[in-house]
Amino acid sequence: MLRTFAICFASLACSGMADQETRPLIFSAMGCGPYTGEDAAAIRHYIRNENKTKTSAFLIHLGDINSGAMARQGKLTESYYSFIRKLLTDGNKIPTYIVPGDNEWNDRPDPDVGWTHWVKHLGILENNFAEEWKTARQKIRPENFAFSRKATLVIGINLVGGRVHDRKEWTRRFRENNDWIQAQFSAHGKTVNAAVVCCQANPIGQGKGKTNAKAGFEPFCNRFGELCAAFGKPVLFLHADGHKWIVDKPWKNALNITRVQLDRVNAKFPPVQITIDPKTKTPFSFDRRLRKSGWKIPPSTKAEKKSGT
Repeated sequence: MLRTFAICFASLACSGMADQETRPLIFSAMGCGPYTGEDAAAIRHYIRNENKTKTSAFLIHLGDINSGAMARQGKLTESYYSFIRKLLTDGNKIPTYIVPGDNEWNDRPDPDVGWTHWVKHLGILENNFAEEWKTARQKIRPENFAFSRKATLVIGINLVGGRVHDRKEWTRRFRENNDWIQAQFSAHGKTVNAAVVCCQANPIGQGKGKTNAKAGFEPFCNRFGELCAAFGKPVLFLHADGHKWIVDKPWKNALNITRVQLDRVNAKFPPVQITIDPKTKTPFSFDRRLRKSGWKIPPSTKAEKKSGT
């Protein structure tokens, strides 16, 4: 009798774990902001609503935490990076990640200072939260991360646009990013059904259906396409940078890649909610929430100008 009960209990437990792994992964993503005090107030509202609805497993910011003009004019103090950390963590219970952007790093007149501030205040951001999974970090490049959740592999890499501040560093970083992706595909290939790769830069272009990498990004794009084709499962390449919503398949040698470029997060464009369900004909679906109740910014929030800097 006890043995039968134990077998039944174990069976139910395993069934529950299997259900967890076969359910869709849902998360929210934003990028390129805040550029203004109004943007910051909008993000604060969106994060409150994410915690109220509790439908996203995690959040991710895809870099460019300030405007390019602010970077070029040398107005980015360390306190601004601290402000962004507080904006993304205060009152937020949902694990949140961030990847670097060019505006806060290489587009500054002093990129080394910007990088020091970014690492101090935004590096390993998920340590501010209680995760239900383990996040791995690349030893040689700790800003790159990976974890698996509900049979989906999530990878974050340091791929930025903007000014090439150090040609050797860019070449090395392209290689190390793809090394990280390859290692994660190899480690998780038998246990996941899809992957999402998150970064800041648009290395392909702005228009839908573009097939060629931007000048300078060919080494990354060519090898990335080869890695995804060998992986053989649906891959979402998710980035910010262009401020214009794009969904297409620009890697002609790897049609399993779907590329998405996000809107710029502000009072008009909330974080997009992404559902990954490889069991369906269309494994990636996107809810931009543009007309949904609760995601429209009320006038009182729009009027909030305090930036926290």
